[in-house]
Amino acid sequence: MFASASGRPKPVRIMGVLLISAVATIGLVVAGSRTVYNNLHAADEERGWIDHSQLVITSLQTQTARLDRVDYSLQLFAATGEQQHLKSAISTLSNMNVSLVQLQEMVKDNQDQGHHIDQFDKTLQSLTNLIGSMDSHNRVLPEKQILEARNILGIVLQEERGLLHDRNEMFRKSSDRSFLLSISYFGFSLLITLVLFIFLFRDALRRSQDEKKLFSAKRELESTVNKLTTRAEESVILTNARDELQLCTTAHEAHECATRHLNLLLPGTSGATLVINNSRRMVEIGAHWGEPANLLDGFDPDTCCGLRGGKLRWRRKGRTELHCGHFIGTPPDNYLCVPLAAHGETQGFLFVLCDTPATLALAEQRESLIQEMAELASLSIAALNLRSKLEGQSIRDGLTGLFNRHFMEIALERELHRAARHRTPLAVLMLDVDHFKQFNDTYGHEAGDIVLRSVAECYRRMVRTEDVICRYGGEEFVVIMPDASEEVALRRAQMIREAVSDIRTQFRGEALRSITVSVGIALYPSNAIDGNDLIRSADRALYRAKHEGRNQVILADAPQHVITT
Repeated sequence: MFASASGRPKPVRIMGVLLISAVATIGLVVAGSRTVYNNLHAADEERGWIDHSQLVITSLQTQTARLDRVDYSLQLFAATGEQQHLKSAISTLSNMNVSLVQLQEMVKDNQDQGHHIDQFDKTLQSLTNLIGSMDSHNRVLPEKQILEARNILGIVLQEERGLLHDRNEMFRKSSDRSFLLSISYFGFSLLITLVLFIFLFRDALRRSQDEKKLFSAKRELESTVNKLTTRAEESVILTNARDELQLCTTAHEAHECATRHLNLLLPGTSGATLVINNSRRMVEIGAHWGEPANLLDGFDPDTCCGLRGGKLRWRRKGRTELHCGHFIGTPPDNYLCVPLAAHGETQGFLFVLCDTPATLALAEQRESLIQEMAELASLSIAALNLRSKLEGQSIRDGLTGLFNRHFMEIALERELHRAARHRTPLAVLMLDVDHFKQFNDTYGHEAGDIVLRSVAECYRRMVRTEDVICRYGGEEFVVIMPDASEEVALRRAQMIREAVSDIRTQFRGEALRSITVSVGIALYPSNAIDGNDLIRSADRALYRAKHEGRNQVILADAPQHVITT
């Protein structure tokens, strides 16, 4: 090509080519250098914008993370009421306000971004004011402001990421152009890319760490919520148990109520409430839940280790080997005995059988709640027993065990209303022990009491189930006989009189003389329609029976109806 006729290249052509090549090379180098320089300059500017976007994104992410911490602290404060969580939220908001000034400075070149940041500033100020007004009585979460702030940050972050994407794209094209112009600048482009990758990797690593922290906080919050939920459920059970126990009218109802709520508190277990009887020598099952099949229905109080110790006692396999003695056959491995005591008196005990590891763990976890339930049941049962005892004392005669005069007046009024409503007869028998004063004068009042108890027991045996027998006063007794005609009343009075005559009593080894009674009978409505008048009529008939010789039955206002021995 550039050669002489003899085939050798001509020096002039070679030099020209070399010169042209040199000039071209220089031109290309200069042009390439210029282009590379321009590209590098442009790339440098673009990289600056990329760094700027990264800083903006980092700042936005920091604000988002702080907003999440504010939300988390406020939720903890709303759940627990602890002031430290509210202070943490206020401190974080303060840091957000400081960082917001830097963020406004960074986005002032972008009108849209600046507008969004101004909106975020207003929302943040509103949120700050609301949180500042929160206290232990006002724990309403400013969810609307937090959501609005999070949305604004999301919009700004999305737009900034779009800008970052566009700038990264321009930077990549510039790098490609530099690579095509000269391979010598590849290393530089690679370095820029590597630096950018490291920056992005660091940002991703930071985000990963923040996500881990957020996940850990979320798990902690879930655990707290679960614990609070469980505690709330347990509190509901205890509250319902207390309310229902207060509505119980008998000790049996209280036992049933306690076992019902213990079954809710300890699902999967079985057990019973056991009560010490009036003789204080026997423990019996009051009520049960589940199937405590091997639990004895009656046993001596000393057979229970919990009753002997007077406090809650666990029997766990491998830890406490001593068994209670209130079982049929082989005792279970794991169980709990809790004494039921109130007002200084032990009512019985609570027995809980845990026949699986799961039920054992649940009972151990809720041991304090079991004790609370036992205390509630003890107080309720003791109060009901006391009320029953006081009610018995208020309507019963202490010597004979019969109803007293006050109860007689109430019962007579009730039976008269019933007789009037159903138009049925009613009889009132007034009975008096003959010559009772002589018993006291001859043998003493202690012997008189024996006579009265014997006569009362005889009356109790001889009257009908529906009849009401009362001690009217001294040696006088009244029997109210609903739906009893004149014939029925006379026959029953005669049976009572004869039964009393057969009574034989002794006092200090000495046989007492025979006992007789006089009986007066008044009928409703033939003799009287008012309770007081009916009693007076029966009393007048009794007076006539005594006046005419005693040991006889006389019908009121009918002297011809006399039955004597």
